[in-house]
Amino acid sequence: MIVETLAPGVHAIDAPFEDVPLQIYVVEGTRLTVIDPGVPETAAGRLVEGLRELGHRLADVELLVNTHGHHDHRGGNGVVAEHNPGVAIAAHPADVAWITDTERYVAEEYLRFRPAWEPPAEAVDRIRRLCGADLPVTVELAHGDEIDLGGGHVLSVEHIPAHTDGSVALLHRAAKVLFTGDALQARGTPLQRRADFFPNYRHVEEYRRSLDFFAGCGAEIVGTAHTGVCTAHRAAQLVAESRRFADEYAVVIEAALAKAGSATVAELSRATREHYPRYDDGSPLLNTMCAYLTELCAAGAARLDGDRLIWLGTGS
Repeated sequence: MIVETLAPGVHAIDAPFEDVPLQIYVVEGTRLTVIDPGVPETAAGRLVEGLRELGHRLADVELLVNTHGHHDHRGGNGVVAEHNPGVAIAAHPADVAWITDTERYVAEEYLRFRPAWEPPAEAVDRIRRLCGADLPVTVELAHGDEIDLGGGHVLSVEHIPAHTDGSVALLHRAAKVLFTGDALQARGTPLQRRADFFPNYRHVEEYRRSLDFFAGCGAEIVGTAHTGVCTAHRAAQLVAESRRFADEYAVVIEAALAKAGSATVAELSRATREHYPRYDDGSPLLNTMCAYLTELCAAGAARLDGDRLIWLGTGS
């Protein structure tokens, strides 16, 4: 059995791929709905198996909701659409370009840090493969929308533009179940055969706001993408750990830049490695680092001069 029932008609499917933990969520409304079908292999494998346990087929899926545009959340869209060409795909408009255009996604998420960091060609090819088919988003979600799936299942949309600009969380108020996508980062994603993924967000204040929402939304069960299904108590622990990391990393980045006086992003990444040896350099770390550097610049504590950050001091 790979299906865990969270509430009547609300289920989680355990669907790891490679060395990455992953949960896919299914809501059995009048419209059978899948939240984040993963990558092509999870949609063709574990999703099929989980739906079979529930008495369904891929062809029965009428709505796919992508909580954001990363490959491991939208990559399974094409597999489902092969079995039901009329399936609707819902996402926030800020991430639509990534869901519908793999090359733009790769450029904006994985190649934007060149020459400070450039992923190996084989890693980029892997990402392209995991994106699956580029399909149109047919339902654009907005903050505050209510997605009525029928049968008493309604998902409230919370726009939380931190992990990506178009990230959303979905709250099933009747069942008191929250689906966070990748928005609850804690200390990143533990992997089995590689260095862990660094906590990944692009906007610090939006990340803090999302944590406040998670803490106060009243959910009793929290379904994350990569940290499994959590009780309210465990989710509260993850929120607290996320806040601790956000505060801690702000101090680390500020201290590194103050000590250097002037540094590139690559130099700052190397300077902070001693604090975070379990992670590799890569887009998650660099996304988050740049979010904090943007905050320092906005506060007048630093400025950008070409490719170098110049420390001005917190009294500026």
